[in-house]
Amino acid sequence: MKDYQLTPHNLQEFFLELQNELKETQSLVVSTQPAGAGKWGMARLWRMWIAATAKFMAGNGVTMPLMIAQDGSYHGSRPFDANDAHELFTSKFMPQGSNGERLSWSKSGRDDMRAATKGERYMAMMRLEEWMSEKGIQAFKPAESEYEKLRREQE
Repeated sequence: MKDYQLTPHNLQEFFLELQNELKETQSLVVSTQPAGAGKWGMARLWRMWIAATAKFMAGNGVTMPLMIAQDGSYHGSRPFDANDAHELFTSKFMPQGSNGERLSWSKSGRDDMRAATKGERYMAMMRLEEWMSEKGIQAFKPAESEYEKLRREQE
């Protein structure tokens, strides 16, 4: 079995993987330990903060339209979720590429998007942290993460 970083968001996937392994071996030894804080890259921490932000926004009545008519009126709505928050705050806090395109949080880029530099990701994280603080949203901050390391270097 490989090592897993288990969170409430991937618990179901973890159980499915365990079930598949049990079909093959009939017996497993499973142990747990806290995740190493040093493995918190900026993209992973961003997603954690975005999940908290989306929960806050949805709890305050923010929704997404199901359809926008030609006259600009909205029809139907669905709850605001973490993917909506990711797109919203990436476009709000991440600089754009030279052609105005959205940058990717991936270190290698994807879907014809240029990968954001470490500095661009760091600045977006700083802006999101400030926004969260203004709204009273608690941002989980591991002591040893890529973001905290860069913050210490800046100080």
